[in-house]
This record gives sequence, structure tokens and C-alpha cells, in this order.
Amino acid sequence: MKDYSLYYWDRRLEEAEIIELLNQAWDELYELEFDQVFGAWRGVHFDADTDTVHITWENMYAGPPLMISIHRVTRALRMDYPPEEFIELEQAEIERLRNLPPKWRR
Repeated sequence: MKDYSLYYWDRRLEEAEIIELLNQAWDELYELEFDQVFGAWRGVHFDADTDTVHITWENMYAGPPLMISIHRVTRALRMDYPPEEFIELEQAEIERLRNLPPKWRR
């Protein structure tokens, strides 16, 4: 069973589309043999100007987060490092969750 846990999710996107894009991102990671270093999904960000979804992920060796960008229409993929603003949004959500009482955490 695949884990679709995310720290941050842009709520302008539907859950079904997020799952579809995460599956496409995973297939790309697997094909490029990055699956061996994959750690966890971090967040899904949407850029309305370019109609692109940016999926951030971390590797299990504690390096910097990485990003896969997928155009919503063409499904073209691009690998890159995420901009600092994405990392800040995800980190703010991580801190918010950590500060919740244990029974309120996801």
C-alpha cells in the first residue's frame, strides 16, 4: 500500500488529482531508480500561472528536499530543487502539527 501522507497540500487541488500526480511522480522516481533513496513526500504546491503542480519529497539520507514538477495538461515532468518558499510553507505546517496536543495530531 502506498503512503500518500503530506505535510502540506495546496487545497485548490482535488484529492483524486493529487493521488494521480503522486502516482505519476512515483513512477518517474522508480524509472530513474530514485526509489532506492526515496524517504517521504513533503508537499504538493500549485502554480496557477503555469498550471503546474510541484511535488516535494525528501530522500532517506537527509539531503536537501527535491521536487518534481508536473504540468497539469501535458503531464510533462521536470526534476528540480524546491524554492525556499515551498520549504517554509511545509516547515510551518510541520511545526503547527508538532505543537498540537498528541490526540489532535494526524
